[in-house]
Amino acid sequence: MRIILVLVSLSLIGCSPVWEVKPYEVYYIDGTKTLGYSIGKGAYIGRIDEPVNINANKKYISVYACPYKTCSFYYIDRTKDHEFAEHDEFVFGPYTNEQFTTLVKNLGLPSVSSE
Repeated sequence: MRIILVLVSLSLIGCSPVWEVKPYEVYYIDGTKTLGYSIGKGAYIGRIDEPVNINANKKYISVYACPYKTCSFYYIDRTKDHEFAEHDEFVFGPYTNEQFTTLVKNLGLPSVSSE
C-alpha cells in the first residue's frame, strides 16, 4: 500500500506544471495558476493568470495564457518590472497570434507556442 501511495505522489509531482526564472514563477492559489513575481517567503505579486506556455530571455517573458477562458499572447518587459511597479508599465497584451508574431520579430521577444 505504501508503494502505491509513493508512486501516486511521485507521478503527481512529476506532472505538475512548474516554471521558474527568478524572481518569476508559476504558483497556485485556490486552483488558479498564476505567473507571479516572487517577493520571498512564499509571497507573490501576480502578473498573468492561467499561463499555458512561457518562454523567457534576459529582457522579456513571453506568455500564452487563457485568463477568463479567452486565450491570447502577452509579454512582460523584465527591465521595467519590480515589486512596486504598476502592472500596465511592464505587462503587455492581449495579442493575437499575428500581432504577437510581429512583436517577436520587432522586439526580439522569445517565441512561445499556443499549444
